[in-house]
Parts: sequence; structure tokens; C-alpha cells
Amino acid sequence: PYRRQRQMCIRDSLVTGQVQFPSKNAFIKELLKACPSVTTIVQNINNMSTSMVLGKRNIVIYGKGYIEDVLCSNRFRISPDSFYQINVKQTEKLYKAAIKAAGINKNDTVVDAYCGIGTIGITAAKYAGNVIGIELNPKAVEDAQVNAQINNIKNIRFFEGDAGDFLSLVHISEPTRR
Repeated sequence: PYRRQRQMCIRDSLVTGQVQFPSKNAFIKELLKACPSVTTIVQNINNMSTSMVLGKRNIVIYGKGYIEDVLCSNRFRISPDSFYQINVKQTEKLYKAAIKAAGINKNDTVVDAYCGIGTIGITAAKYAGNVIGIELNPKAVEDAQVNAQINNIKNIRFFEGDAGDFLSLVHISEPTRR
């Protein structure tokens, strides 16, 4: 009955070739019966014959339309179009090692280029004076801004745009040493 379904990503979305979804309610009921921990189901429409998995349109068919996870003691909202590391334990180890190796302190401004939903910048914010996140994906920037609010992070700003272009326009100088 679900022949038009291209694939299903349990963590992200259900990808179909068109909006019509025969037996959608039966599908949702059976999925929730089999996996009661599911909090949201998003149908992604991709009718293009390309290697791209996700299309540009999402339809929330159950729940809030996003999932939440905890990483480095911070809570993150993750929309279907936003990137998120799937191995949380390794990601936490990597972030902690990177922050320690960088020796970030309150005099530093951290630039989180290609910041996605802000996981690195928000994690680094408690060590840094300021954090700037740059991301091309507008939905990820929206998530990043919400994530900063959720975690009560005040010293971080997010900008939508190409990180390479942004960094070429902004002159970041070394601190003056006296």
C-alpha cells in the first residue's frame, strides 16, 4: 500500500514522491503502535529523479515537526532539514577535546562556521566571551536561534549565509598583546 514511498528515515522524515499518502492514518497508527517513543512524523516530498534524498517540502503529519536531543548538557531542537550528528557520545568527546585544545576563554570570540543548529557554538559559549555562528540553511539558523534561547545562551549570534563568504567579508584580527 505504500509503493509511492521512496524511503523512510526514522530520525528525520518520511520521504514520498508526492503529497498524496494513501492510508496515512493507518500508517501513523501502526508506526506508533510498533514504536511508541516516536514523537513526530514529517512527510518530505521529493518527486525529483536525482540522488538527493530530501525534497524541499515538509508536511508534519504527527507531532511538533521537530525532535529534541541533549548534547553536552544542552537541549537542541532539530528540524527535518537541519543536520545533526547521530553519534552523540562521540560528538560530546570531540567537542570537549576541541574546546580544551583551543584553550577558549572569556576574552575570545569563537566563530562557528557552518554552524548548523548551533551545537558547537552553544557548547563553546560558556567558555567564550562571544560566539558567532554562520549557516547557509535558513531552517538550521532558526533552530540555532531557538536552541540558544532554550539553553539561555546570551553571548551568541547566528547569521544566515555562506560561511566562506561571511568570513571573507569580516576581518578577524589577532588580539593585541601588550
